[in-house]
Amino acid sequence: MLPGCVDLHTHLASTATFTPLDDFERGTRAAIAGGVTTVCSMVYQEGTLRAGIERGLRDAATSLSDFAFHVVVTDPSDEATAELPSLVRDGHTGLKIFMVAPRFEERITDYVRVLRAAAAAGMLVAVHAEDHAVVARATAELHAAGRDGVRYFPESRPPEAEDVAIRSAAQLAAKTGASIYLVHLSSRVALAALAEAKARGLHVYGETRPLYLYLTRERFERPDAALWVGQPPLRERDDVDAMWDALRSGLLDTVGTDHYPHRRAAKLAPGLAFDRVPPGVANLETLLPMLYSEGVRRGRLTVERMVDVLATSPARIAGLRGKGEIAVGGDADIVIFDPDTTRTIRASEMHSACDYDPYEGWEVTGWPTVTLLRGEIAYAKGEVLARPGSGRLVARAALSASSS
Repeated sequence: MLPGCVDLHTHLASTATFTPLDDFERGTRAAIAGGVTTVCSMVYQEGTLRAGIERGLRDAATSLSDFAFHVVVTDPSDEATAELPSLVRDGHTGLKIFMVAPRFEERITDYVRVLRAAAAAGMLVAVHAEDHAVVARATAELHAAGRDGVRYFPESRPPEAEDVAIRSAAQLAAKTGASIYLVHLSSRVALAALAEAKARGLHVYGETRPLYLYLTRERFERPDAALWVGQPPLRERDDVDAMWDALRSGLLDTVGTDHYPHRRAAKLAPGLAFDRVPPGVANLETLLPMLYSEGVRRGRLTVERMVDVLATSPARIAGLRGKGEIAVGGDADIVIFDPDTTRTIRASEMHSACDYDPYEGWEVTGWPTVTLLRGEIAYAKGEVLARPGSGRLVARAALSASSS
């Protein structure tokens, strides 16, 4: 028996111009089947931050799991900064910024203002830490050399981009007092920069995603390489080993899926240059079973550490009270997990709307048999019993309150 998993990094909400393949209904169906009972989805500012949340709430009306949001700040205006206290009062204590955005450095003064206000309000700021200048330069050089194929994708977003951005993010945290959550770290150098930030006593957390634990850049030598395009790219075996070491030691705090799948045809559309392939894969349903199979069963992690990175720490970091543990007064999100069940991963048997799985054919030992959400059976023996709309918004506590 395990606590329900908490995934702090998903993309299930729509934007004004885009509807994800896995919306809240399809995405959380996969989540519940995989033992994930709470998801945090990115929602995007639409003029105001509040408007992005309102769109997210409309979309999440079909959610099968409980949910919360990170609001992506695309325009760090004075008006957006002024919204933060009211968002916190309503239980929305998460922001996200993209350091890889073209205008991030240009508007750094505005982002500093947002981060200071976020710190004062008790908000957690998720950070996509890749440096725009490094990525733009590498991408331009590849195009100029005629190296447009997907096999060159890893060279377009080198580990240097993570290193530069994480060190800059640490400086921003030191300057503003903000608590930052570095998402999808992929490389050994990224981990070194994270370790230095933590050693300075900064409020910095680190997340990796499943892709960086199981796969290497060798996938980009295949004709179907585009199926594994994500940002950052897959790295070398040495980086994979470093990720496991960091999970085991506690340097990394969580594993989040960055669940954002696209159909095979969209990923493999003819003639797409490496920087035109839609990034993202499905991961929600396999998050828990694969980390158990590849981590616990292979002696890389203890069961206790697995529970910490998939449930306890994400809930604590995000201020999701009642989540991430089995305790008196908690929400009774529980997974009955069979450590001996062996399954072969096949997209046709998964609950995502995606028509391929990044781990297709992978043999996994250990799988959820029952998922309870707030004490109610949501999944049992291969059947999702929860209905669309059964999920609830989880009000996130401000950091000062959640850490007490």
